[in-house]
Amino acid sequence: MNRNLKLVYSIQKVLEREGYFDISRISNEIYDYCDGDSNLVDGVLERIVKHEPWEYIRGYAEFCTHRFVVSQNTLIPRIETEQLVDIAVSIIAKKNISKVIDVGTGSGCIAISIALACKERNDIEYYAVDVSKEALDIAQYNARNNNCQEILFKQSNLIDDIQIDDSTLIVANLPYIPSKMYEELDESVKGYEPKLALEAGIDGVKYYIPLIDEIRRRKCMATLLIEIDPSITKKLREYLYEDTLLIKDYRNFDRFLLVRF
Repeated sequence: MNRNLKLVYSIQKVLEREGYFDISRISNEIYDYCDGDSNLVDGVLERIVKHEPWEYIRGYAEFCTHRFVVSQNTLIPRIETEQLVDIAVSIIAKKNISKVIDVGTGSGCIAISIALACKERNDIEYYAVDVSKEALDIAQYNARNNNCQEILFKQSNLIDDIQIDDSTLIVANLPYIPSKMYEELDESVKGYEPKLALEAGIDGVKYYIPLIDEIRRRKCMATLLIEIDPSITKKLREYLYEDTLLIKDYRNFDRFLLVRF
């Protein structure tokens, strides 16, 4: 299809004003989504100006080279979280892991991406849990759509009713944004993405502390890998007496915490 470069440029200008990054790629995605129809483009840009994320408009996001359907019942997968998947896959390759549990699975992008990356390992049990039935419905659809049959999806609070042992890897990208910081987020986040999946109380550890406590209660040597905000690093490390490793993301921010119980 011959592109209307003037139309593509007009899309880029709107994206630039709205603070989007990688505007060249996204402008072409919008153009293709609308088949170059300027009226349809105008409709999409009106929604973007109202801060609706592009991923919600088109209905899916790319993550770890796979496509995941998203809705306002699920977070939009972030590129930082792809590193969480890479770390998990590395742990599986080095340790005797027989069970992987993705806590707060949302769209299912973490569990599905890990399972797909470890396809050759047919001895691993995968669980993806979430308190939201709507999110689980989307996660199950994404598993089918990505030809990933290895995962058992379960509506649950944290790891309730799921057995863990020394060979279990628990991966979690739970809400970790302190309440005050949440109020300062961009409208494209606050206005569209589920607050339940973002805000985590005054100090940002509302969900991670109970998860750590529950693992401790099980009295086993499971491995926990979590994504965090740099602002909650001190609070978590003060609470943890287990062996921990803090891992920075590609922007050199404290982003992941590996805990060996």
